Amino acid sequence: MSNFRKGVLAFLFTVLGVGAALLGYGWYQINQNQVLPNDEVVVGIPAGYGSEQIIDLLLDKGILANRFSSLVYLYFSPYRGRLQAGEYVFDGSLNVEGVFQKLADGQVRLYTFTVPEGLRIDQMAVRWEEAGFGSAGDFLEATENALDDVLEINPAAVSAEGYLFPETYSFPRNVSAQEGVRAMLAGFRGAVGRLEAVLDAGEWPLDLNDTLTLASLIESEAAIPDERVVISSVFHNRLNLGMKLDCDPTVVYALIQGGAYRGRLLRADLTLDSPYNTYVYGGLPPGPISNPGFASLLAALQPEESDYLFFVRAEAGRHAFSRNISEHNRAVAVYRRLQGQ
Repeated sequence: MSNFRKGVLAFLFTVLGVGAALLGYGWYQINQNQVLPNDEVVVGIPAGYGSEQIIDLLLDKGILANRFSSLVYLYFSPYRGRLQAGEYVFDGSLNVEGVFQKLADGQVRLYTFTVPEGLRIDQMAVRWEEAGFGSAGDFLEATENALDDVLEINPAAVSAEGYLFPETYSFPRNVSAQEGVRAMLAGFRGAVGRLEAVLDAGEWPLDLNDTLTLASLIESEAAIPDERVVISSVFHNRLNLGMKLDCDPTVVYALIQGGAYRGRLLRADLTLDSPYNTYVYGGLPPGPISNPGFASLLAALQPEESDYLFFVRAEAGRHAFSRNISEHNRAVAVYRRLQGQ
């Protein structure tokens, strides 16, 4: 064998040896070096960052200990090219492999967003902004853009009002309003599935649109949970008899939609010409006036059996229920005396 060929082979073996050493060093570091911080460290990975930029950022935050070994490991690991942007939480329980796996799997930090029962969409939008997820305007726009999705759930829907299910959700900080609205619509679909598990849809006393609309009225009136089914019975009884529902919150909703609500309901407002005004128009409004929870949806389907036709506020948030106008007038007189006190 010529000296030249011997030299080439020696060079190749040297290169292979160095490569193997580098790879071994990288794997050694991955198995030996733990993440440095013992406390939680939050790191935001901007969108568009490449692997080297991400590693440099993690080094700067003290999450990784060695740039060279981290680059070597990532190059030969299954996580190469898969690192995702977002906000991440790291602590001393992870080694280098765990860090890259978290980034590749997109295990971003999640924030809770709680939607109480009975909020209108505009109130949800304010909470969305207060929670730091984005502007109220973006949220409102997302609900308008979601109408096609709502119509897939219920072709009779007039807006997304009522279809954003009250729940506690978990979102990454950079979630879009569209993604948030989509999650709430999925929550509503899940609620409908739970209702159908309780009572087959063919046995519902009302269709989906009317059930949801009635549930929103129940939600707006019931301050005490055990009164939901009784309030539902009043509305069902009045509907069956062809009586107007005379539900104050429907008038308030109509005034809010028209930008005319002054913070309290006046007697003159009860004559407002709006399809949502149940003092003027018989039957249920065209759609929900809020986003009701599961308990109110269930109460709309399964009212208590009663012959009540009226209710008025009493003490401690409860209502006085009456079978006829004479009983009701007496209950109203009691309520007014309490108000006067």
